[in-house]
Amino acid sequence: MRILFASIYPYVFLLLFFTIPFDNYLRALPNILLAILAILFPFIVRKNHILRLKRMPTILLGVFVGYLVLNALVFGRLEEDWVVLKKVLLSLGLVVLYIPIDGFKKIYKAVIFSSLAAIVFSLIKLVMVVNASDSFNFLDSAIIIEALLTERLYLGLLCVLSILASYQSMRDTYHPDNPYYVANIILNVLFVLLIVSRISIIVLLVIFVLSFFYKKKRLPQMFFVTGGFLLAIILTFILNNDLRNQIFYSGSQHNDGLIENTLAVEPRAVIWDCAHQVSKMEGTLLKGQGFTQTNREMLLCYETSVEDERKQAWFLSQKYNTHNQFIDFYLACGAIGLLLFLGSIVILFVRNRKAYLPTALLFTLVSFALVENLFHRQIGAYYVGFIFIMLLIAEAKSENTALNEP
Repeated sequence: MRILFASIYPYVFLLLFFTIPFDNYLRALPNILLAILAILFPFIVRKNHILRLKRMPTILLGVFVGYLVLNALVFGRLEEDWVVLKKVLLSLGLVVLYIPIDGFKKIYKAVIFSSLAAIVFSLIKLVMVVNASDSFNFLDSAIIIEALLTERLYLGLLCVLSILASYQSMRDTYHPDNPYYVANIILNVLFVLLIVSRISIIVLLVIFVLSFFYKKKRLPQMFFVTGGFLLAIILTFILNNDLRNQIFYSGSQHNDGLIENTLAVEPRAVIWDCAHQVSKMEGTLLKGQGFTQTNREMLLCYETSVEDERKQAWFLSQKYNTHNQFIDFYLACGAIGLLLFLGSIVILFVRNRKAYLPTALLFTLVSFALVENLFHRQIGAYYVGFIFIMLLIAEAKSENTALNEP
């Protein structure tokens, strides 16, 4: 029976990550697959698998999650904060559930095929939306956003992870699969440019440049591909003024310069100002306000600090959270919780700084966490879980943390 379960288990994990972007259409399926993994796990896990978790970064992350739960329990906000806490637990739980699986090829393929499916779905829906509309402006982001399978930021994150998975899956020498991975990288880069995911474009630029500083025995063609895309992206911004405006301004007023216009239309300028005001509240430094109470305080701040009535109504209707995971942890559970989370990231970087993939993954995680509360959405928790799997399990399997998949 164990052999049967062990043979099924990796494919259930593969299917789980494949279906994540389709959560709005297959809402129950990821939860069902997660339950199946939890049921099968005790039958196939072994002592040598559990030893993979005995590493300092994993222990520190476990302490961090434990502190979040203990903090909420001690200060009587466990029930109302559970909606966020369970997503944090999900990310670390995915690491535990992955330990019986050897290698990363299946989860790489799950992310790659998931990204391809999400892109195809979004493009088909975009064609349908364009056909149904009287006019279509390529730079009208509202139409493109309407056609996307899921939120633009998370779809951009998926594309970045797919590119990294493709890069890592390529063989050092010629292999028939290599052209497919290169094609997937090209498709994902073009799609990120199409949807104008600002943070994804920035992350891609950095990780493409970063690849040149690591001595990798990858195909020379790969470096030409990344270099070519880097040049193409730079030229796109230089030569296409409309696209530049779309990315930096996101609005129609461009008379006062880049910084002034960006601050005028970027919601995070208001959001982070309110988060700063909440941080001054009594008790925030030591115990935090809790995730739910933090959101309440943010709404109160919008009511008092946003003078324009239409803008205020928009902020209140959207119920914007802090849009920064580090700020959110500080406001919710105080300085100790934030330091534990930052400590985990610093240790992961120090132990993996000589390898390209973990460095790129950490940069991706930090970059997206700076502009979004990843643990407030289940899709975000899944993708953070994927990054943790790559960083924590790979370190346990390879003491030199090279993370090179044959």
